[in-house]
Amino acid sequence: IYFRDSKQNRSHSRPAPVPAMVAPAAVAKRFWAYGTLCKTPDDDKWSALDADCREVALNMSPDEIGQCLWSLGTIRKMPTKGTWTVLEIAIEDTASRMSAKSVAVCVWAYAKLTEQGLKKPDRDAWRELEVAIEKHANENAFANEDLVNIMHAFATLPREAPAPQSGEGEEGDGDGEAAPPAVEGPVEGEEGEKAEPIPNVDECWDSLERSLSEKAGDEFTPIQVATTLWIFCTMHKQPSAETWTSLDTAMNRIAHDLKGTLELARLAFFYHSLNKAPVDEKTRWLMHNAVLQQPTGLLRIGLTRESNGARALSRMETREAAAPASIDAEGWLRWAMNEPAPVPQAKHALTLDPNAKPKEDDETSAEGKEVPGE
Repeated sequence: IYFRDSKQNRSHSRPAPVPAMVAPAAVAKRFWAYGTLCKTPDDDKWSALDADCREVALNMSPDEIGQCLWSLGTIRKMPTKGTWTVLEIAIEDTASRMSAKSVAVCVWAYAKLTEQGLKKPDRDAWRELEVAIEKHANENAFANEDLVNIMHAFATLPREAPAPQSGEGEEGDGDGEAAPPAVEGPVEGEEGEKAEPIPNVDECWDSLERSLSEKAGDEFTPIQVATTLWIFCTMHKQPSAETWTSLDTAMNRIAHDLKGTLELARLAFFYHSLNKAPVDEKTRWLMHNAVLQQPTGLLRIGLTRESNGARALSRMETREAAAPASIDAEGWLRWAMNEPAPVPQAKHALTLDPNAKPKEDDETSAEGKEVPGE
């Protein structure tokens, strides 16, 4: 009896077992499974997964963070505010060690989660991602689809290009801003020289364009070419000379396979919006014929007076204000033949008919009119 009682007393005095910490890799795999199945878990399972992620996110490897972000972007679901804050801290800590694929899916997930109410990425996390993007782009490590997805995210997110930096050696005031130097007024009779503006260099975007120029000409698929042209049109940004040469080479390669299709007509619209024309004459004709073969013509691909002005702002800035925003079939023909628009004929002062001739009454009245003073 004494032995039984003492054993029972010992069992009551034991502390409750501490639950084991969930393995970070297991949480990442659960996220990956839901993303692969494109399935959103029910409320109870999602609450448990969200809590586990918040607990172990800072202990995940860089690629496991990428898996979680990819899954969130795939199922289009935002975690709770606390979990998202921990994930962005983990992105900031691990972005420099992420693979090119993980960096690409993180940026892609940011763009997809804007549809679910995400306003903008955390400044520190996004800065580290851009540093990683520049590093992998300079190494040409991104796959073609990842490169296009990153540039698409740049056009979708509320991203701002880096502001021009002040010169070295300038000391700022207490707010961290450089104090403007004292400027003396111009001497009488001399014109004051204006300071040259500091160029705004976006090194991250430039590295992406350099990588794109090396890949697009030989490797891009039609949908990747179309997406890239859409990106430049949406950003109202002209590609560099090397980038455009590569894109035009890709267009010459894929145009024949898209002969007469709506996809080629839309590519023609992107060319028109960027105020560009293919160098190859056959490609111009294929794109011209694809537009004319559409059931509703130019209206089908968006070349109307209302839409062209809004969607092709970069082209409108280079045209005269009085020039129409739409284009007709004759304009497309001149575009396909790469010919300038004809100069309008001179019109008679008293009529709208360009071939009008002066009337006989006007000639006789002009001849019989006396000159005063004779």
